[in-house]
Amino acid sequence: MTKAKAVQPPDGADLELLAVPERRPRLVLPMGRGSRGKTLLARWAIGRAENAGRSPVIADGDRTNQTLARYFPRAVSPPSADDGDVRTWIAGLVEAQLAERHDIVLDLGGGDLVLKGLARELDLLSWLGSLGIDVVPVHLLGSSIDDAAYLQSCEDGGLLASPTTALVLNEGTVPPGRSAHAAFAETIQTMPVFAATIARGARLVAMPRLEPALDLEEGGIPFHLAAQGLASAGVRPLGPWKAQQTSIWLRRMEANFAPIAEWLP
Repeated sequence: MTKAKAVQPPDGADLELLAVPERRPRLVLPMGRGSRGKTLLARWAIGRAENAGRSPVIADGDRTNQTLARYFPRAVSPPSADDGDVRTWIAGLVEAQLAERHDIVLDLGGGDLVLKGLARELDLLSWLGSLGIDVVPVHLLGSSIDDAAYLQSCEDGGLLASPTTALVLNEGTVPPGRSAHAAFAETIQTMPVFAATIARGARLVAMPRLEPALDLEEGGIPFHLAAQGLASAGVRPLGPWKAQQTSIWLRRMEANFAPIAEWLP
């Protein structure tokens, strides 16, 4: 049940105390096949939260390429790539979240099966929901029919079919010279699981292509600095052209993701 907190009305107002629902902590799960933009999206969401004064727990569980930990030194990771260690690590993250009521962004490698196994064994979705935690699967989808199989594996049996589910069409996966609208309309959006997930309440958003993505990845420059033509110490900043491209991308991200802004950390 959602808790409520009392809010004192303005001085002099003859009003009863108002009950305002307390914000439920989020367990944000970027999901999808490899090279679908999970880390890019996680970096943006975390940077957005930090710029607003919020500090979600950053959990980098990618067993082959822990890029989030490179961008965010405070990120936490499992002690090893062993299945048992990763499971125990995730359990610790969840228990700490239940006790401390913070948000978590949990990034696992593309196709990692540990989370799905735990979701099945523990009835994770309904259990955490009953304890006031919103599980937010954010599915990064490319312009390939194969992306539907990963989505189907999460939706089957309600495994990770959370009420707070986002489907993100990553325009950066569309080959140059082809329109994103046509690419998605002819592939992933033709699949029954896509329509079924939208019909049950998932929200659809588009992630625009970030032209200087490779430069930002190699330099590890925070997006808000790159957009101003700045960089971290010891890193060469982007030139004015790419800085402007990044600035426009940030504005488009904020507009595009407005429908799920309440689910972000």
